[in-house]
Amino acid sequence: MALDNPTVARRYSQALFEVAQEKGQLKDLSLELNELKKGLLAQPQFIIFMASPAIKPEAKVAMINAMTEEASDLTKNLIMMAYDYGRIANLVTIIDAFNNLYDEYEKVVRVKVTTAIKLDKEQEDKLSDSFAKLVGAKKVIVNPQIDESIIGGVVLQSKSYIYDGSIKTKIERIKRLLLK
Repeated sequence: MALDNPTVARRYSQALFEVAQEKGQLKDLSLELNELKKGLLAQPQFIIFMASPAIKPEAKVAMINAMTEEASDLTKNLIMMAYDYGRIANLVTIIDAFNNLYDEYEKVVRVKVTTAIKLDKEQEDKLSDSFAKLVGAKKVIVNPQIDESIIGGVVLQSKSYIYDGSIKTKIERIKRLLLK
């Protein structure tokens, strides 16, 4: 039975996280994996090249060796193992799952902040600090989004929490009350 992408990502990332934690390399590995992810997203033809049956295995291994020349052993081993087991296409998902584990370990929460207008740095920092206290996080990383349809206010959305303080939602609530 073939494993689905989330299952593969969870297994590989958990094993990678545990090894990196044992070796005291979590932070460095996280930074390196995020650079790898940027490269994979910027060069989607790499996955096509690695998955192609028309390309000789020696050429694929040579490509991996060239791209990991200056990478840590953990990153090299991850890429090589993903290649050996036919999981190269899962690398981005594995990195995302690793990032989730690392964020949880470091008590970092990523939050999408939707507003009708662009927030300045001070406003983002205030929202970040307030949200960190609310969810018990050491650090909140804000991903700002602009959606003029919310009219005003703010919508905060993390993996496990949604706060909708938009004017659009408040108007909708008033409409429902009036229609009762």
